[in-house]
Amino acid sequence: MSVAEISVPCNFGVANLHDEFHGNVTMEFKDSTSMRACSLILSWNSEVFTYLFSELRQGTIELKDFSKEVAVMFLESLYSGDVVVEKSHFRELNKISHAFKVMWMSKKCTDAFTTFCESCSQNFKEMAFLFNEAIYSETTLKSDDLIKTVITTFSRIKNVSELFVEQYLREKFTEIKPATLEHLLGMCNGVHIPVLRAVKDHIKMEEGVSATVHAVFSSTEVVQCLVKYSQMYDDMMDLLF
Repeated sequence: MSVAEISVPCNFGVANLHDEFHGNVTMEFKDSTSMRACSLILSWNSEVFTYLFSELRQGTIELKDFSKEVAVMFLESLYSGDVVVEKSHFRELNKISHAFKVMWMSKKCTDAFTTFCESCSQNFKEMAFLFNEAIYSETTLKSDDLIKTVITTFSRIKNVSELFVEQYLREKFTEIKPATLEHLLGMCNGVHIPVLRAVKDHIKMEEGVSATVHAVFSSTEVVQCLVKYSQMYDDMMDLLF
């Protein structure tokens, strides 16, 4: 039977994982334990596994970049054809599905993330989790699907600048990369006074102008907002000059 004759996801039976008769390859975990698996089932799910087994002739695959819990969950999902995606293991599961190019599982992760966004309670901690996962996916996994979902969702929140952006800037000011800042400013819907408050306090605290401050003021919309509010403008000029 050729690989092309099987459509995944498919239920191959989790009971067949770590089976002495079908398990012809070894999967090694972070804690130095291992599990036997069927190279054919893994290959049906992933072109990466196909390459590792058929081209490189590898009989042992290390999954040590992931927690054992998620690595086992990943393998069980390849056998069952289903996966339950929860916030507690979202990043690792999303990462491992991308690493092995398990397309149906990556889509499950994206769909689950969309659900997380839709049910977001507008609590800062919850919003920061979603934003951080989206930024991680964009920068590390080179996928912009999640950040697009976050920006669309957050932009609908009337006071997102004050509720999320300002506080996020205060907590992460020195760590923020230009692309991340661009996303934050882009969801403000033109309301940049909360951003300027965070910038002003940062300048006071740091007693200088950081690269992030320069980046904020490179935004035409932010500068236009600053000029409109004379008190904020005067305060900022006093700090800068």
